[in-house]
Amino acid sequence: MKKYILLKSVALFISWLTISPLLLILDGQWKLLPKWLRILLFFLSPLMLIVFAVTVIICYFYYYDYYYPRHHFVRPKVVENITGVAFPKYKVMEYRPSRNRWERSDSFTLEFNEMPTEDFYKELDANFDSYEPGQYSFSTIWGNGIEAPKGESNKHDGTFRMEIEKGSKTFWIDAGTW
Repeated sequence: MKKYILLKSVALFISWLTISPLLLILDGQWKLLPKWLRILLFFLSPLMLIVFAVTVIICYFYYYDYYYPRHHFVRPKVVENITGVAFPKYKVMEYRPSRNRWERSDSFTLEFNEMPTEDFYKELDANFDSYEPGQYSFSTIWGNGIEAPKGESNKHDGTFRMEIEKGSKTFWIDAGTW
């Protein structure tokens, strides 16, 4: 009887995490736990199931957002890697997906939380194209032999376009992969 105590204890722990009545049945036969501890574990078991379910749901939504790249191209680190410019904080105002079987394209209208500084616009002058004073445009493509920007995968072809107007809090990004 003593040689299976560890195995029985593991079985009790697993049954407590999953189905608390199974804990009562098994321990009723094996007599490993005192009665007060069995009753306490019986009432704590639903709480553990709730904690487990909430953890699974939170992880699902976190990894769903992480692996489903709906907002991939507007994450500050991604924009910084592609453009080479550190952007002030901004938020997504409008999201327009365009998906077909072969291509995933996203258009975003973004808004700076605060008006950018003059240093930011000087950085844009150095890294972006400017066809008119105060109008900044950045565009890149990758795939078919063209190296992907830092942080992006060469596995898929892609495009990234961005336009910013000096003095405006809003700007837009159009990006996609196929």
